Amino acid sequence: EFRRVLFRSRALASRQPGSIFKPFVYTAALTAYRDGAVSQPWTPMSTVNDEPTTFEFDQKPYQPANYGRDYYGEVTLRTALMKSLNVATVKVAQSAGFDRVVKLARAAGLNNRIQATPAVALGAYEVTPVEIAGAYTMFANRGIHVAPFFLSMVRSKGGALLDVNYPRPKGVIGPEVAYVITTMQIGRAHV
Repeated sequence: EFRRVLFRSRALASRQPGSIFKPFVYTAALTAYRDGAVSQPWTPMSTVNDEPTTFEFDQKPYQPANYGRDYYGEVTLRTALMKSLNVATVKVAQSAGFDRVVKLARAAGLNNRIQATPAVALGAYEVTPVEIAGAYTMFANRGIHVAPFFLSMVRSKGGALLDVNYPRPKGVIGPEVAYVITTMQIGRAHV
């Protein structure tokens, strides 16, 4: 019983996802052109300048730093995601639109506490491990999100069916975008 309670509390406890949120930023960027949000399409080979930068938001400065304070200059989106570069990721989120990143995250099953600020790009808003695992299903399922559920069915002591849960698939992104983001995360394209 203790293990079950411990698992449940960890699986459903909110915490900042950090860098595992970054694929949502790059997904929002790759879909922004198709949706008319930006004038030039983003691709894995598009470049962004990874250098110390101060962002202004709500008349307040926001100055993220890369891990180890290492900066790489002009990098491709693929490199920025693979190396988990904070500054480059915030620049990509700003270009795509912080609100677009949040909209995508919510469509993928993440909660409404996520806000459209520069910090969203770095996974600063709390989610549960179950939420993030569910959100990642859209990458593995060709753009289709499937919300996690804990029980597939409940039967009475006598065997009567009391309740049944079914997967509820929902298209969030195109299969081509899911493929590109997946290959960007593993570092090479599979042809």
